[in-house]
This record gives sequence, structure tokens and C-alpha cells, in this order.
Amino acid sequence: MVTGETDGPLVVDVSRSGTRYPPEFRPSASFTAVHDKTAPHVDRVVRPSARAGATLLIADFPPSLVDPNRPVDDIDPEALDGAWPVALRPLKGSLRSGSGLIHTLGADYSPLYEGKLAVAEVERRIAVYYLPYHSALAELLERRRDAFGRAFQLSCHSMSSVGPRDGLRRPQICLGDLNGTTASPGYAETVAGVFRDAGFEVALNTPFPGNELLRRHASPGTGIESLQVELRRDLYLDEKTRQLHDGLPALQDCFVALADAVRNMG
Repeated sequence: MVTGETDGPLVVDVSRSGTRYPPEFRPSASFTAVHDKTAPHVDRVVRPSARAGATLLIADFPPSLVDPNRPVDDIDPEALDGAWPVALRPLKGSLRSGSGLIHTLGADYSPLYEGKLAVAEVERRIAVYYLPYHSALAELLERRRDAFGRAFQLSCHSMSSVGPRDGLRRPQICLGDLNGTTASPGYAETVAGVFRDAGFEVALNTPFPGNELLRRHASPGTGIESLQVELRRDLYLDEKTRQLHDGLPALQDCFVALADAVRNMG
């Protein structure tokens, strides 16, 4: 994980853009099927926000190894070679897409593995990658809250421009607050306003209301507010080649402005 701690109340976390594949991670699917599960270059989009005081937490491991934005019990028991120590609660959407805590399908919906995964290997991924990411994020948010009285999490992701199953065109920016439970209206409006002022279309909780990174860390009652932001990928890259284009600077400027705006909220 890459962290950069600064002196503002905003913590920006990027959990799904990692491209450092550990040597023991050997799925049988093609590299493209595995690699295309990452949220490409979101780390590049958000990094300039550190200049305005945002603290950055960026995972270097890929989400196909273990996905920080999924509950720790969102595991398909049929993917394991033995019994899990406690009851599992895989989400229906995760089973359908193969994108639970441990991804089982590639970006093209092909199986990532020929056989089942060893229980011990899944436990190791949780212990070595998943739990340290969440622990680091919790500590950063608590330190910001202690220093400023309030802390603001912005969990950053990217989405395809068209839904792969429904074929519907997606909004340019989607903010999620788990349907009004993880952030104050003031924080949500501040973030939405920065994007709208830059000319972007902003939706709230549609198509993505957020997931585990908000559920686990948000605590508005104790001064920690959390939002998820999904950036439509065609805003900053070619979706076929994954090459960045000249839309990148406008989004980078938004994240600098976000860090400034949130600092003024505190």
C-alpha cells in the first residue's frame, strides 16, 4: 500500500487500482481477464489532491486477489476446497458477477481458476492484504478526526461508461453514501458541487450506493463521514486501450478543488 499523510481532514482511498501481482497469485485465466478487473489509473486521477492537503491511501495489490470493497464474509463457499471456519454470507450480486471478496470470474466472465482455492490461501490474502488496508484506513481517519474534529473519507473507483449487463449509459460521476447513511448532506453537496461546477453530470447512489469501504468506516455520529465516488472511465481514458487521454487534467483539478473545499468545511 502507498500512503501519503498530509495536514487536511480529507482521506482519499483507492482500493482497486493496484497492479502489483504477488508471485504466488497464479489464476489460470488470461492476464487480460484478470488485469481488466482493476479500476485503471484512478490513483493517477487523485494524486494531485495531496497538494491541497488530502491524505492518500492507495492499494498496490489488485482487486482480483482480494477486494477491499467487499465484506469479509462475501465469499462463495463453492469456490473453496474445504469448510470456512465461520458462516459465509455471499451476496447475490457477487455470486452472479464473480466479484465477491475473492473474485472468481474475470472481466470477460470467464473462470479465474480451474479448480477450487485452498481455505488457507484465502485466509492468507485476508490477513496480508485485506485487513491491513482497512486497518490503515481506520487509523488515518481517526487521526484526521482527532486533529480536526471531523474526518472525511472519499473512496474512489471507476466504472465503465455503459453497464455490462443492462447496456444503459451511466452518469459521468456517481456519488454513493449508502442511501443517506454515511455522510451529511453538506459533505455530499460539497463534493457534488465541485464536480458540477467543472461541468460534470453527478448522480447520487445510482448505479452504485457504495459498499464495504463506507459501511466499515463511516461514523457520522462520531465525526467520520464517508462517500464513494465512481468516475466514468471514458472521462479520462480510452476504454478499449486503457490509455489516458486529455480529459485527465480536468478530473485531477477537481480532486485538488475537493481537498480545498473539504478543508474549508472543517
